[in-house]
Amino acid sequence: MTEVGQAGAVPEATDAPALWEPVAVPSASRIAHAGLTFAHPMPEAAVDAAIAALPLSREPVVLDTGCGSGEILRRILQAHAGARGVGVDLDADAIAEARQRAAGLPASFEVRDAATVEGSFDAVVNVGSSQAHGGFPEALGALRRLGPVVLYGEGFWQRAPSLDFLAALGGATVDELADLDGLRAAVAAAGFEIVHESLAAEEDWARYEEALAATAERHDAPETRAYARRIRDRRALPGGTDTLGFALLVLRAPGEAGAN
Repeated sequence: MTEVGQAGAVPEATDAPALWEPVAVPSASRIAHAGLTFAHPMPEAAVDAAIAALPLSREPVVLDTGCGSGEILRRILQAHAGARGVGVDLDADAIAEARQRAAGLPASFEVRDAATVEGSFDAVVNVGSSQAHGGFPEALGALRRLGPVVLYGEGFWQRAPSLDFLAALGGATVDELADLDGLRAAVAAAGFEIVHESLAAEEDWARYEEALAATAERHDAPETRAYARRIRDRRALPGGTDTLGFALLVLRAPGEAGAN
């Protein structure tokens, strides 16, 4: 059926790999995310609801670009009988972990630039990884070319960000994101309709970012202490907890997507 460029056929069930071990010194961000289910603020119930809402054809092939540890793709394959998956990410450690998590499932994972993936898929996942396709809003067009159904997670501005807030994000710029109405408009401009939408609540952000900071502090290295301090300093800014939002969207190209 579908292939990933020249990477080969869609996978059958994989055997359990050897225990994952890091292939490089982990970054402060990776250390902070250890033990978290997802690298974004959406709670598990919201992710599972979005997965259940995916309008997939029978025996779909699902591509995850910027798949990280592969947790979302793993859940899709478990929730949708007959589904097979391919995940790509530039992080070799994340791919090694994804292979371990998906042991026994019909999935393959590659260290690969998402921009090199070709072909068409029944569905595409890109959650918090639009940079894999050039960032927002360009990513939406790239995802539409890959498939008619997309599980898409993207940040948005809940309020206009201050210069201090942008600096605390590492030098972000206002035009990197839109507000929620702008995000929805970009989705429509890319040829999609929204069939399911979930937004991270303030308590979701607090749980996520406090967990990141606490884990980084427990590691107690200079880099991780600095990482935790940046999170806490940003959250202490005026608007530090209600400027950045996150949306998890199920998108469909009208008239082209199958259904279970």
